Amino acid sequence: MTLHRQIIVLCLLFVIGSGTAFSINYQKEFGNDWMLAEAFVKEHCAEWKPIFEEFGVDADVAIAVVFPELIRYSRWQDAIETAAVNGLYVSGGKSRANFSIGRFQMKPSFAEEIDEEWNKSKLAREFDFVFDIRDVADARRNRLNRIGTLEGQCRYLAIFIRLMYLRHPRLQTLSKEQQIRFLATAYNSDHTVSWEHNLRMQKQRTYHTDMIKTHSTKTFRYCDIAVAFYRHT
Repeated sequence: MTLHRQIIVLCLLFVIGSGTAFSINYQKEFGNDWMLAEAFVKEHCAEWKPIFEEFGVDADVAIAVVFPELIRYSRWQDAIETAAVNGLYVSGGKSRANFSIGRFQMKPSFAEEIDEEWNKSKLAREFDFVFDIRDVADARRNRLNRIGTLEGQCRYLAIFIRLMYLRHPRLQTLSKEQQIRFLATAYNSDHTVSWEHNLRMQKQRTYHTDMIKTHSTKTFRYCDIAVAFYRHT
């Protein structure tokens, strides 16, 4: 990348990061859902921190990335989707069932992509383990077992972040808030897109907590909520 292009990208990051995100009081906006999510983090963060540290990931950054998912997590909905995934994904793969499950709302397809990328990366050799990525029922069942627990989802989140740093080395040169903005957008939208595409996606208001989106649904930027939580902690 040329110096001129680097300056443009950094300016864009500044504009995105310093916009109107914090004119909204997200704690007030999400009320009890925010408080419940925050209480859940406080209850479990001591358990999660060693997992993130095992992979060399800042726990505060990691938790901020998924905090918006904790706000809109629905135990009732998750139970239905988990049952559907367990029944259909194991037998037929992601083409038959690809619902988000668990507190961090991870899809089997996301876990598949992380498994494959991890196996190809130098991190697999550094940490001395690989995932079973065969397209068979046993491998799919084991994958669901991994993302079906909080510990497993923390490990996938940590691995996702390490892979993002590996794919985008300049990410670590940014401020923590800018890193969160980038990582949260990748986690919520598409972690495979280019640097420039991610910056464009950061502007999109696609996050909401309604069960079904309607014309009256209020939408937000996922990455703004993640950064707001990081600032609050």
